[in-house]
Amino acid sequence: MRSSKLCEIVLEATCAVILISCSAAKLPDDIKPCVAGDDKCIIENINTVLAKKYEGDESFGLSKLEPFKMDDIIISQDSTRPLAIHLALRNPLGYGVKDLTARKVKGFGKNPDGRHEIIIAAPALTLLSDYKIDGKVLILPIQGEGKSNITLVQPVIRIRIDATSRNENGNTFMDIKEFRIECKVKRMIMQFDNLFNGDKALGDNINSFLNENWQEIYAELKVPFYDAIANAMNVAAKQVFKTIPYNEIFQI
Repeated sequence: MRSSKLCEIVLEATCAVILISCSAAKLPDDIKPCVAGDDKCIIENINTVLAKKYEGDESFGLSKLEPFKMDDIIISQDSTRPLAIHLALRNPLGYGVKDLTARKVKGFGKNPDGRHEIIIAAPALTLLSDYKIDGKVLILPIQGEGKSNITLVQPVIRIRIDATSRNENGNTFMDIKEFRIECKVKRMIMQFDNLFNGDKALGDNINSFLNENWQEIYAELKVPFYDAIANAMNVAAKQVFKTIPYNEIFQI
């Protein structure tokens, strides 16, 4: 489930990449401006931001990354699905962002037209939130309200951005047309406290069942999670590219 949150994290990384390469006078000493298309430089800057700037840096507009604040996540699956549930995750906070590392970058060249990709990975990403759940998981009923912990083990996140260019007042801007996210994980670990009004035996059994069948659960939830996260990231990324000309973000 947590992959959604994971991915919001990626949005901040994307924004950071962009904000990172503004004029050299505005950059922190440990971040250097990148030439457009210089994958190695972009990756180094992303990793510097994630490792050293996770508490935020107003000098280039970076908000706090650890913990990472996100909007509420609401998922509803109808009765024909293996996971026929209504799940609300309220006040979610993501942890593990500072351990993310960029592995690969494609695009972000002199011309912003086309597809751009960023691949980021971490040992683990954890989402802590208040939750409310009701419905059926595979063959078992589930109901509860309380605190939840959803952890993705060894997530690898791929961000795909399809964009076009726009010229305005002598500047080139990137207009995002589509923003997509995919996430592969080695394992997903879930813990929902206070299931069935605090019935410990039932709660322990359901939590064990969820973790034993994590692959089936992840397969059912990943698309709505991807969509929710991608939409949130898209809004933020569009604002960055709308505000800052592409030719000021990267040296072209």
